Amino acid sequence: LYVSDKIPFAYDYADNDPDVYPSYSNHGTHVAGIVGAVNNNGKGVCGVAGGTGNGDGVRLMGCQIFTGGTSSNTSAAAIAFVYAADNGAHIAQCSFGYQNGTYGSDYEYYQNYSVEYFAIRYFLDTERFAEVDKNRTKIIDGPLIIFAAGNDSYGSASYPGALMDCICVTGLGPDGFPASYTNYGPGTNISAPGGDYAINSTSSTPQRAQILSTLPKELGNGDYGYMQGTSMACPHVSGVVA
Repeated sequence: LYVSDKIPFAYDYADNDPDVYPSYSNHGTHVAGIVGAVNNNGKGVCGVAGGTGNGDGVRLMGCQIFTGGTSSNTSAAAIAFVYAADNGAHIAQCSFGYQNGTYGSDYEYYQNYSVEYFAIRYFLDTERFAEVDKNRTKIIDGPLIIFAAGNDSYGSASYPGALMDCICVTGLGPDGFPASYTNYGPGTNISAPGGDYAINSTSSTPQRAQILSTLPKELGNGDYGYMQGTSMACPHVSGVVA
């Protein structure tokens, strides 16, 4: 796979242009805020690895792989993994996955998504990473890819998160128990806060049982809002790893 050196650190691989924008969802911006919103500035929320705004927080590389609706472009995802790897990404924060129950093993996933599978392997290749730039910051126990387990209340993780070499995150509600929507069981590795509307559904403010994070102004929903899902649990783990 070849990615042009001219592609910037934020790129829309689905449409093959540099315009990364919230075309249909608040999802990516909400996830990014959980990881990297600046801390202690009196605004909105604090990201897990946001730092103080003085260059001590995580650096994010925006790789858009969705074209709209809920379907993803596996070729776009593959190119994004390769580009991120070649440009120094230590962690791939992946709040996405495919329909649960479709594949029952890593081999079945490999047979059907081989291009994406090899791109994931490329990102995780420590030897390749070291060869790209001898002077690059050393990664301790990495690179790492962290996926959401899925929101189907299913007894195993969705792929690619279920791959043996990926970290797969399930969702916890505010009561500390598994969220009503989360996938669980084989293929999962760790749990993190994902929010759960069902916990507080009779309250006048049920969204407060969800996760508060950043939203894009472009979609007219203000700067901050509540969402829930393993997509929200996943960046908590990515932030801790960062």
